[in-house]
Amino acid sequence: MLALTAPLKDRLVLLPALTGWDVRTGTEHADRSLLPAVDVRCNGASVADGRAGACMVAPEWTVTLVVRRSATAADELDAAFAAVFESLHNWQPGAHGGRGWEPLRLQRVTEPAFADDGLVGCELTFITGARYMGQQ
Repeated sequence: MLALTAPLKDRLVLLPALTGWDVRTGTEHADRSLLPAVDVRCNGASVADGRAGACMVAPEWTVTLVVRRSATAADELDAAFAAVFESLHNWQPGAHGGRGWEPLRLQRVTEPAFADDGLVGCELTFITGARYMGQQ
């Protein structure tokens, strides 16, 4: 499921609305102080349909948008939110990591908790799924 890390990042890097934003993932070494920023990571997965031999694994991918608090912060986040939603909602990643992935669907939007009081953001959580085969 982590094979989707690079395709997700690559897709977001190309968005004109995110020009100048530091797009990074939770698995790479990055300077996390650079702002504005987009952080992409898999925070877990649900498992369904655990019949003998296979399971449907549905990872949750979060895209966290972060800016410094300012008079323009809401507008910056709103434009970034719209661009990320339009790019990822219903996008089908295709085959990665040896399996075909279902289209991403937005599941929820939350406000992330930051240790730095001067930061503000929003977190979009998308879900997808793929079948993993085990022993027969």
